[in-house]
Amino acid sequence: MSRVPCLALLSVVVAFLAAVASASSPLPRLLSCSGKPLLRPTGLVVLSCADANSEIRATHWTSWGRTSAVGTTDFGLNLCTPTCAASTITSFPNSLVRLTGVTKTRLGPRFSRAVITYVLHGKRKTFTGYPPTTPMP
Repeated sequence: MSRVPCLALLSVVVAFLAAVASASSPLPRLLSCSGKPLLRPTGLVVLSCADANSEIRATHWTSWGRTSAVGTTDFGLNLCTPTCAASTITSFPNSLVRLTGVTKTRLGPRFSRAVITYVLHGKRKTFTGYPPTTPMP
């Protein structure tokens, strides 16, 4: 067997093994405030665990991959008007949610950033949250 076909065969085998390894690795999760790892959550997920001032709910995920997840959601945000304590959550239906920043933890990969794009008074706004998905020892 000549060197060229042998190298070509070797590259095909290496590509196949890489694809199999990638397919068997777990998808990243979004960590809830209670510490539960969530995969494609559709119910209520609080993003600001300390004060519960931001949340997503009724999310329809269009993609959930190894590096990001994207969907539409009903985004809830406390606008803190006149103050955070005196204000309630305002809902922004049909907002775009994107999860990114995959980190490796002892419990598997986790998303570490949530970016939500919503419309307030006719203007596009962006909220960036950092869910509790920091690496665990």
